[in-house]
Amino acid sequence: MIFTLDAADELGIPEVLFWTTSACGFLVYAHYNTLRENGFIPLKVDCIPSMKGMRLKDMPTFLKSTNPNEVMVNFCIRETARAKKASAIILNTFDELEHEVLTELSSIYPYVFSIGPLHTIANSMVENDVELLGSSLWKEDKDCL
Repeated sequence: MIFTLDAADELGIPEVLFWTTSACGFLVYAHYNTLRENGFIPLKVDCIPSMKGMRLKDMPTFLKSTNPNEVMVNFCIRETARAKKASAIILNTFDELEHEVLTELSSIYPYVFSIGPLHTIANSMVENDVELLGSSLWKEDKDCL
């Protein structure tokens, strides 16, 4: 919740952001402005150094909009820029999976930590017959699992 940065700044306390996306997903968000500056349509993913070979179909769906004022694109540009005010960013990934991406994120943000994959701990958790919530508010596509 990026809005908490303002409260933390006002109170003079550190703020750690936890993004539930993978490092790769967060890096795409952080480069939305780069993608826009390099010709939003057609999408030229080769302008994100550590993500060579990324395909348009691998990108978040709202990025494929032909509307230069797409609400979600502008939201991600604003929020990833504000994320630079955080004391640290925690991502649901691990170094062996996304080493190059985590390295690039570390050059953009002061402290980036990987603590995943979080889904592996779900099986060991007991919730008294309450179904565990996922990290997304949208229905997840489990075809890749």
